[in-house]
Amino acid sequence: MGRKMPLKTRRDNLKEPQVFQSRMTGLYLRNLSANLFGFLTIFALNFFTPLEFFDETRVLLFEEKGWPLFFLIYPLVMLLILLIQSRIQKPISRASRLILTGQERIPGELREKAEKSLINLPLILTLINVATYIVAPLFVILAIHLFLYASLTICFFLFFRSFMIGLISAGLSFFLLEKFSREHLIPLFFPRGRLARLPGTLKISILRRIRLLNLAGTLNPMLLLLVTLLFIAIEAKHSAISASQLAGEIFLFTAVLSVIFIILAMRLNVLVGNSILEPLEEMLNVVEKLKDGHFDQQIRVLSNDEIGILGDVGNDMIRALVDRERIKDTFGKYVTPEIRDQILAGKIPLNGEKAEATLLFSDLRDFTTYVEENDPEEAIQSMRAYFTAMQRAIRFQQGLVLQYVGDEIEAVFGVPLKCEGHPDQAVKAALEMRKALEVLNELRVARGKPPFAHGIGICTGEVLAGNTGSEDRLSYSLIGNTVNLASRMQNLTKSLHCDILISEETVKRLQEPFNLKEQPPQQVKGYSRPITVYQVV
Repeated sequence: MGRKMPLKTRRDNLKEPQVFQSRMTGLYLRNLSANLFGFLTIFALNFFTPLEFFDETRVLLFEEKGWPLFFLIYPLVMLLILLIQSRIQKPISRASRLILTGQERIPGELREKAEKSLINLPLILTLINVATYIVAPLFVILAIHLFLYASLTICFFLFFRSFMIGLISAGLSFFLLEKFSREHLIPLFFPRGRLARLPGTLKISILRRIRLLNLAGTLNPMLLLLVTLLFIAIEAKHSAISASQLAGEIFLFTAVLSVIFIILAMRLNVLVGNSILEPLEEMLNVVEKLKDGHFDQQIRVLSNDEIGILGDVGNDMIRALVDRERIKDTFGKYVTPEIRDQILAGKIPLNGEKAEATLLFSDLRDFTTYVEENDPEEAIQSMRAYFTAMQRAIRFQQGLVLQYVGDEIEAVFGVPLKCEGHPDQAVKAALEMRKALEVLNELRVARGKPPFAHGIGICTGEVLAGNTGSEDRLSYSLIGNTVNLASRMQNLTKSLHCDILISEETVKRLQEPFNLKEQPPQQVKGYSRPITVYQVV
């Protein structure tokens, strides 16, 4: 049953029967035109062949008893070819009509048969055309020999010429049908490509196309000319024609032959060239857009040859890139994007590395009590708003958030992305976090919510950075006294009643002036001697 479509779509579909009819008619016209070219070529070459023995042929073309053999046999033969073509195209016609009228479901057997018929159609009709140029000339030439008393030599020569022109006509028909199918029908049946994966189809490789082009444009006319000259040489022994007249007739025949095959060669060159170059150019355009990050591209696959297979592989690659970008974006929501990129690029040693860095720890004050006194949704939303504001402040100074633990933030400056002024960046980030918290609290107070407070500890020193965790689940983390001390200093902000404390090692490495206030030496857990800390005013 057809699906219900919008009014505009239904109006557009009013034109679909005409579209369908033009597509089917286009296949018939291209096969018909190729065979008409073959018939006219045979007529022209026979008419301009030198020597008086072909006068018999010329007479036959115009005498009452002879012309029906030449001018009625072609319509009859073409009618037979078109009837066979109609039989082959029947599943294509039925399936096309259903697709163009918006049918959701097409019987699987019909669709498979239509797809195979569509891919095989150019080659099957080519073979039928070749067979026709064998059977029809035999019938005509046999009639000429039996009823018009033409010699066996002329009959053999006419058959050879008809067969050779038939090969050319069939080749032209193949490329014309293939081009039309690629432009109008294959995109309809194969919007996602995959032509090469359809079983039971015939394949013409690029090398065979080039060989067919050389056969039709070079070898075939050469053979026609050589056989004609050989035939003339044999018959000239029994002819009283003068040398100058013979030379003139040979020149005229050669000129006609050259004009016909130059036109044919140019047309075949365009058809074959476009069948190879157009899909390659489209692939290059898609690759250029991929380089700019446009991953919504898809290569149109219109053949089952090497280029079609390459197009399918290209689309698989695009889908893999899209999946990779999606995973990368999702990964970046759990891991800082800079760390994500370093991990994906394989630049973070599995066994870790020692480096100098500045650690920043931030912790919300009395947030456990806040969680107990408020709904879970409110607590989560408030925590997310705080983390978002703080993360932006940290990233603004090229810092990387390593992890969120409860209501605590662990951030680092200087690794894995190297930076000379990481102590200054950490202090600037802390000041940005102070301003961001003020703005956040203004919004909270305006909404009738209590303001937040936090403490920040900053310490600079050597750390061991790398992937830790189990073999099945890794985590990028920092280890060392610098990490522990930064965490302890964050706790010191409670007893010293301030919001930002930095270590003495960080102060020594600062390159810019900050408003600092030295605090009395403080004893912290895990350290035997008191440490010197500075408050950022």
